[in-house]
Amino acid sequence: MIKKAFLALVSCAVFSASCYAGQYAQALGDCVYDNLSREDKNVMTQWAFVTLGKTDAAKQITVIPESKNKQVNKEAKKRMTRLMTEACAREAANVALHESKSGLQDAAAQLGIRLAKEQLKDKTDEALANLLNPGTANVLRGAEVLKGFFKKPQ
Repeated sequence: MIKKAFLALVSCAVFSASCYAGQYAQALGDCVYDNLSREDKNVMTQWAFVTLGKTDAAKQITVIPESKNKQVNKEAKKRMTRLMTEACAREAANVALHESKSGLQDAAAQLGIRLAKEQLKDKTDEALANLLNPGTANVLRGAEVLKGFFKKPQ
């Protein structure tokens, strides 16, 4: 049953749009993330990328060859099977029992969000600087400086 649940997770074409993952889905996504090795994170980040690459918006920018999709999905499947049948078996069972309708999609979204945050954290300053006009960027920097003035002393 856990292997079937995992297959549904891997076959999700896109992450759930819901920001409100159930508690069991969130626990599963967190468990998987917390048990990823550095190489696992690399593979699962690639999986998230090729999964999002199947969306219409992403296809307007780049096309990922089907052979690469298959290769990444095969490697991700191995790693997820191990995690969901060993380290996160309890969390996977809870999702199957309590949140079977969208739990796996929400867990995948939780995992994808955490992977993306990790990958983006060192790149956001530069990316935002290029995205925002200089006035807006200066206001945000000023707000960061002033933030300490509005905190209550402890």
